[in-house]
Amino acid sequence: MKVFSSIQRARRWTIGAVALLVAALVWGSCAKQDDWKAYLPDQPKVYPGKATEISFLPGRNRAMLRWLLVSDPTITRAKVYWNNGHDSAALDITRKQGVDTVSLLIDQLQEASYTFTIHTYDKEGNRSVPAFSTGPVLGPRYESTLLNRAVLNVSYLSDAKLVVVNWGKADTVNTGTKIWYTDLGGVERVLQVDSGTYVSTFPWKVGTRINYQSSYKPYAYAIDTFTVPNKDSITVKNVPVAKNNWSVVRLPTDVAGDAWGTNLAWLWDGKAGDYPEIYHTDGDGLPHHFTIDLGGVYNLTQVETIGRDNANPFHNVTKYQVWGVADLANAITTLPGNDPGWEAEATAKGWTLLQTVTHPTTGTAPYRVSLQAGIPSVRYIRIRVLQTVDHSEDSHMSELTFWYNP
Repeated sequence: MKVFSSIQRARRWTIGAVALLVAALVWGSCAKQDDWKAYLPDQPKVYPGKATEISFLPGRNRAMLRWLLVSDPTITRAKVYWNNGHDSAALDITRKQGVDTVSLLIDQLQEASYTFTIHTYDKEGNRSVPAFSTGPVLGPRYESTLLNRAVLNVSYLSDAKLVVVNWGKADTVNTGTKIWYTDLGGVERVLQVDSGTYVSTFPWKVGTRINYQSSYKPYAYAIDTFTVPNKDSITVKNVPVAKNNWSVVRLPTDVAGDAWGTNLAWLWDGKAGDYPEIYHTDGDGLPHHFTIDLGGVYNLTQVETIGRDNANPFHNVTKYQVWGVADLANAITTLPGNDPGWEAEATAKGWTLLQTVTHPTTGTAPYRVSLQAGIPSVRYIRIRVLQTVDHSEDSHMSELTFWYNP
């Protein structure tokens, strides 16, 4: 009986084992074919080569990132993130042999400092470890701080009709300055002045505007140049009044002139010297005056007289007044020049005393002085002679010149 029971138990165990084997086979046929991989050891993660030697090139509301791909030939794409990952830009990459340089331009950026995160990818979608680049993006705020290059002084060469501008030292990031002007023929021109130039000379039509504007590159590697928002103007001062439109005006009580074959108009013939090309009055005592029409209204700034160049310059003017008025209407005086009430009448008639000039020597050499500040613009000039070398009734003068601010 014990032998029979053992055989029965053996049979039951054999049948159970077969059943378990069949169940295992059935379960295995229903499971996914690659689930077995879960029971294998973890495989190493693939990281494509990352961006190296990154350059940040700032611009105006934009920036360029440039980096090197040194060794990994499997890289097919790169993606850049900023603004804490909320914004991104991507580009496809076709690798070549050796080292590749990759550039990505990112625009429509606000003026601020940025940190960019760069990832590279291979065709399997594997992503590199991050690479970082930080830098500023510039814009209108930066431009608003820029100033045009300093102008030290401006002069006008009347004979050559040239303006000369002397510049201050340019800022190290200055890339140049443009000048807009009108030439002698009335043609508008643009002159480019580089940062290393300290003197600019150009032909100029008197009275026209001259403007200038400077540009800057805040970094040598910046991709944009920034320009001062507003142009500044160059003011040319003390330009000689052209004498081609001057003429003699004969007003009541003006001194009798053109004596001894001379001519009042020779005061503006450009020929300073000796008799006969001078102006010689004919008596009438001191003070006496004569009147000139400058041919236009000017904001006069300076006056120069030259006396007769002679070994005995007895009649040269050593003290005189310059009076001016813009319009002769109601400006005609009636008192002679030596009347004590002449100045009061002239003032009442609208004349302005522009300056009283005392020549320090015999009146022969050119003597140039500034006129009073704040005087009105005038067209008609009266020279009122107060004193000569010999205190005689006559006076000599060979040349008269005025300067003005256009």
